[in-house]
Amino acid sequence: MSMKLELGNTELKINVSFAAAVTLMLILDESGVCAVALLCCIVHELGHIMCLLVMGEQPKLIELSFYGIKLERRQTAGIKSIAEIAVYASGPAVNLIFSAALFLISEAVQGMKTAAVISLGVGLFNLIPCRPLDGGNILFAAICRHADEEKSERICRMISASFLLLIGIAGCRLLIKNKNFTLLGVGIYLAAALLFDKNK
Repeated sequence: MSMKLELGNTELKINVSFAAAVTLMLILDESGVCAVALLCCIVHELGHIMCLLVMGEQPKLIELSFYGIKLERRQTAGIKSIAEIAVYASGPAVNLIFSAALFLISEAVQGMKTAAVISLGVGLFNLIPCRPLDGGNILFAAICRHADEEKSERICRMISASFLLLIGIAGCRLLIKNKNFTLLGVGIYLAAALLFDKNK
């Protein structure tokens, strides 16, 4: 079940799961960290949208759900296109710019340093060279400029698997040493995403 709105030629779909998750988060999260993380994710998607608009393209669909924010395009500029790489890079780039701006005002405004770190984390996380993250898509598009898609896919998967192995090892060490499951959880999520992408 979802609510649909028309924003020009773009359809905005808000699932009940998203509204429920946000409401629950705001009620239970007294620290406000989850709300800031949500804001940083929205800023990330706005980066992609702004880049598309600059190139004269309007998104076909923006869907907000429990699983995150999905941006569906009407067309792609072509896998090997520099414009296509720019679209993937724009989200993390805006997060990094937003983080830098927050760091600059952190001395004068309380709580901005935490927000800056979260925005930086969101930007860097999405730059991990593992599809379907932006970093993985940038890597794939860049390799495609010098090789065919099949070979590029194999190279991209090898690089992704190498990074996942490093994340898994670091996650296990963090879990054993500090009882912190976060990094290992990230590795499991990315491995599942890579496996799902392989079986599409």
